[in-house]
Amino acid sequence: MSALATFTDRLKSQLQISLGLAKRQIFGANNEKLDFLMDSFYKLSPNQRTGVLAGGIVGVFLVVVMIFGLYFSLVNGLKSDLSQSFAALHELQSKKAMYEQENRNFEKLADTLERKTKQVSLKPFFEKIANEQSVTLEGLSDSQSPLPADNPLSDRIKEVRVEMRMPNISIPRLLSFLVEVEKSNKYLRVQDLQIRARYGTKLYFDAQSKVRGYDSNK
Repeated sequence: MSALATFTDRLKSQLQISLGLAKRQIFGANNEKLDFLMDSFYKLSPNQRTGVLAGGIVGVFLVVVMIFGLYFSLVNGLKSDLSQSFAALHELQSKKAMYEQENRNFEKLADTLERKTKQVSLKPFFEKIANEQSVTLEGLSDSQSPLPADNPLSDRIKEVRVEMRMPNISIPRLLSFLVEVEKSNKYLRVQDLQIRARYGTKLYFDAQSKVRGYDSNK
């Protein structure tokens, strides 16, 4: 209703302006041209008056045609503006719905990540898996750092990095251990895995790895 009312008001305003300009051009600002025309008309002969009246009728007809032409031109222009306004409104509503859905998805992900990483004790976790996989861990340490400020999770989640060494380990056992780490529901990812050969054996290696995870700020 507000868009329709705005459309009507704009149409009335533009018509009033156009009619006012036409009246001023024909009759003058204070109707001085009308007085002059009336005086001149009464000074004419009857035949001349008839000709003037006929010409006046034709002129009025042409003015009416011009006014209607202007009217329909304004109507078409305003209809086009109104259609564009409704299209823009529909697009805005669609984007708003998409934003709200994306925001819900983000909040759901953030809540899940925050819940599963809240007060995570990573050292006991790695020691438990190492015992289960018969893996020796050395130099197990962890550190925390904030996420980049432009990350939307930075005010709720911080990054945790764990470093460890695994001496004298076979490739199958190393892979089994790392797979178990990433299979957990703690959102851990292995990074910067380094494997070095041991002197005198081709089956066992010294491995070093960093694991990235997250912890809640609360």
